[in-house]
Amino acid sequence: MRGSLARLLGGHGHERVSSSWLGRLPEGWHLHNDVTVGELGERIDHVIVGPAGVFAVCAKNVIGNVWVGASGVRVNGHATDFVQASITEARLAARMLSAALERPIEVRPVLAILADGWTIQAPCTDVFIGAPRGVRDWLGRLPAVLTPGDVSAIATAAGQPSTWETD
Repeated sequence: MRGSLARLLGGHGHERVSSSWLGRLPEGWHLHNDVTVGELGERIDHVIVGPAGVFAVCAKNVIGNVWVGASGVRVNGHATDFVQASITEARLAARMLSAALERPIEVRPVLAILADGWTIQAPCTDVFIGAPRGVRDWLGRLPAVLTPGDVSAIATAAGQPSTWETD
């Protein structure tokens, strides 16, 4: 079923990921989809703010098998830039949110991949990588590091288009 779902979704995996699992985050979590940054239209797939922190989720939908190692991700044996894309999105989100709130905001990179099959040789050291349901479950297991006031302030800033404008 999972493989046929990935094939069926084709290029629309990003939309499917956001509507299927990101919309079901627990109470106290805030989701911002398709964040457009600056005039050039750079995008952050998803920004999630909750008690466990701030996360930039790079969503991918692939046909085939995903291999995860300490240094990166391969799809059907071919190297990808998925890990670097996740790190770039998280750094961008951290820079923009920190500027908007006038204090440092840490944003952790996450890579959610909808795929036919998985082989995990070793966890990636720089990015949390998992299937969409695994990412959601992982977020729910993390300890709280932000106060409700911090969550509210960061989530409010993340929802303001002005936060994502560049000079």
